[in-house]
Amino acid sequence: MSDHISSQFNNDIMFINSNLTKMGGICEDNLKKAIKAMTKNDSKLAEQIISKDEELDQIENQIDDVVIKTIALRQPVADDLRLLFAAIKIAAAFERIGDLTKNIGKRTLSISEEEPLKLKAPISDLGKKVNLQLTKAVNSHTTKDSKLALEVWNSDIEIDKIYNSLTIDLVAALRKKKQVEVGSHLLFIAKNLERIGDHTTEIAEMVYYVLTGQQMDKSARPKKSF
Repeated sequence: MSDHISSQFNNDIMFINSNLTKMGGICEDNLKKAIKAMTKNDSKLAEQIISKDEELDQIENQIDDVVIKTIALRQPVADDLRLLFAAIKIAAAFERIGDLTKNIGKRTLSISEEEPLKLKAPISDLGKKVNLQLTKAVNSHTTKDSKLALEVWNSDIEIDKIYNSLTIDLVAALRKKKQVEVGSHLLFIAKNLERIGDHTTEIAEMVYYVLTGQQMDKSARPKKSF
């Protein structure tokens, strides 16, 4: 994007981008901690994750306010308008990732005293894959890398397959162990991770759109089976 006559406009764009990067960093850190808290039955770590969600909400509101004021005062067009529109969508995706991560923390508190199931390990593996996707999505925005954004978008199918397989295994294990309450929490944690994966693809879509001016072809991807 070229420099603008209005230095305030450029300052607004810098504010928006830096705070999107900040939101992405918080989400990455929270998700990593959420996976560890679930795996280790760490209630203190789970509580830290829950308390961080408010910060994400505040930053999203700040970004929204600046975007709305910038559109109203500067009346941007073309590339600039596309960037501002995408910023709102990306901030919303980060905020939802924060909500889902907070939910993982809350469910971890509910199972922290229970005997851990063997299926915590594959859930943790799913979480690490999702966290890698999130890191790539954040990096695609920070470095303005459309190829990396496309890589994130294409990799969502693999996460969906892992989630589907994990769900089947977890339900089968619950029937044998009869740990319905613990198992239901783990099922929701796995679902939250899958949804976080979806939001990383939304971020990638917006990054790709900003950089190329083109929408990703959703019709070319297989539909979800759940």
